[in-house]
This record gives sequence, C-alpha cells and structure tokens, in this order.
Amino acid sequence: MSKFDQLFNAAAPLIASGDHQRDEPPREGGRWPVSVVLRPPPDSDLSHRLDAVTAEAAELAGTGHWHTGQAGSAHLTVRALETYRAHVGPSDPAIQRYQSALRRAATAAGPARIRVAGLTLTPGTVMACAVPLDSQADLFMDRLAAELGPDAWHELPDGRRDIWYLNLIHFTTDIAKPAALVDWVAAHRSTYLGEATIPVAELVRFHHTPTPPRPYMRPEVLARASLRR
Repeated sequence: MSKFDQLFNAAAPLIASGDHQRDEPPREGGRWPVSVVLRPPPDSDLSHRLDAVTAEAAELAGTGHWHTGQAGSAHLTVRALETYRAHVGPSDPAIQRYQSALRRAATAAGPARIRVAGLTLTPGTVMACAVPLDSQADLFMDRLAAELGPDAWHELPDGRRDIWYLNLIHFTTDIAKPAALVDWVAAHRSTYLGEATIPVAELVRFHHTPTPPRPYMRPEVLARASLRR
C-alpha cells in the first residue's frame, strides 16, 4: 500500500463525518511560512488541468475553502524554512541566506520532470499525487538541505519529505457534500492529470487572499533559481 493510499484511508472517514481539519489564515509562528517550492509552468497543460480539477473539487467542497491548486498557486513544496512571519523583506538576514542556499543548490540539479497520476485525501486537503520522472527533484531537495546547513532546522529531525504532491483544496470550514467528495476523489485515485518539466525553483512567502469565488494562499516570489546542472 502506497503512502497516498494510507492518506486516503485515514482521511476519508474524517471527511465523511465532518471531523476534517480546517485551515485558517496565517498567524505569527504558525503555518504557511517562507518555503522553497517547484511550480508547474503557468502555460503548461498540467497547470491548466490542475486548475480545472481544483474547480471540480470545489464544487463538492462548497464555498470558503482555499483553491490552492488553481493556476499560479499550485506548487510542490520542497522545504518549509521557518514558522510564519507577517513581516519579511529582502534585507532580512535569513531571507538572504535562504536565497544564497537556493542558488547554490540549483546548480547541482537539472530541470525536474514530474507526473501527476491521481488524487487522494488528507485530513485537511484534496491532494494531487506527483511522481518524479527522474532524479532531479530529489537531488535538488537533498542538496538544498545540505546548503541550508543550520537554516534547515524547521523540518528536522527527519528532514526529508517522502512524497511529492500538490494540494488542490485546503479545507477551511464545513464541507458541503462530504460523502460525494470522498466518492469523487476515490473515483479519481488513478486519474492521469499530466506531466511537466519544471525548470525553476522558487523561494516564496504566502499571502491569504480571501477574494471569492476562488480564495487561496497567494505565493509571492522572493527569489528564483534556474535548475541548470
């Protein structure tokens, strides 16, 4: 049984019963910190398909949930670097160190090829399951941890994510049609959504953007580095 299968089996009964997790706008010291991410190119078929599937999931989830998988927002998190801070600027010493580590790590890895091969659930999200098609995404992730040194503290002690994924919906309130959502995700567990080559890694921070009809956490790019080994 894969990790994605385990996530679905654990989350489905929580969602069906209304006991799912509910995200909230970021607060000091909480979630949604400065992170390093990989985003599918905005003009790619994969980006458009993720956007469409996010809208489908949102029809069942109902209003108010975050459309994280919409075009421009969908991302694979490589590493979260700290807890949330409301005030982050380019002159911040930590941000300057992160930028330097990002650029050094990017020289060790080439563009990352991924396939999105189905959906699953977690207690707080609808998730798209990604599979690397080469070694470059993992290589970049490992090299980034090494280049960060002491700044890699936030994801210790394990320090390494064991799956690649893009969250499509973050739940923030009650789900309008929980049973239908569980059934819909179950029917799309192995649905092929596409492939993409990601040539750039980004250092981002997130802003809560509640504007209807598609509220989300908007990534603001602080730095970019080409994956150009």
